[in-house]
Amino acid sequence: MAQLRIVDGFMFSNEEEYKQALKEQKAVKYLKQQMQGKTASDILKIYQQLLEQKLFKTEVGYAFLHDVFVSLQYQKSLSGTEIPVIKLEAKEPVVVTKEVKQPVKGNSSSQVKALRIMVVALLVLVISMFGITLTSTSPTILDYETKLQNKYASWEQELTQREAALTQREAQLNQ
Repeated sequence: MAQLRIVDGFMFSNEEEYKQALKEQKAVKYLKQQMQGKTASDILKIYQQLLEQKLFKTEVGYAFLHDVFVSLQYQKSLSGTEIPVIKLEAKEPVVVTKEVKQPVKGNSSSQVKALRIMVVALLVLVISMFGITLTSTSPTILDYETKLQNKYASWEQELTQREAALTQREAQLNQ
């Protein structure tokens, strides 16, 4: 698998495009330095020349052109001036894959039957889980607190009865 390379946030898997992007990155840095302090009309002229020369061919260059285009649109001194748009050159899309598999041609009847059986089995499982939950005597998370409180209340009542019986026996012995 080819090594992936990154320039200004763009990933290139093709070595030629990567090298071109590096060249464009240097050109963009140079142009940014040259544009500092220039008037909007001067920047527009440089922008138009860049479009005519078709200097940029990768995403790095196109991103720079887009930034210049947007900044020119917001220049008040250029109001009413038509700013040319960026025309992209069509290129072959690069697809990075590990292995090419046979395309899926659609669901065959055996696949549909298998899916239906799986859906029915899962439905039966869900229904049985609800049935077990509703008929179970062991506490569940939904009623655990109530059952626990009832259990402790019955213990408390039993202890109170035993205490009363003990008190009664002590009273009989002390007489």
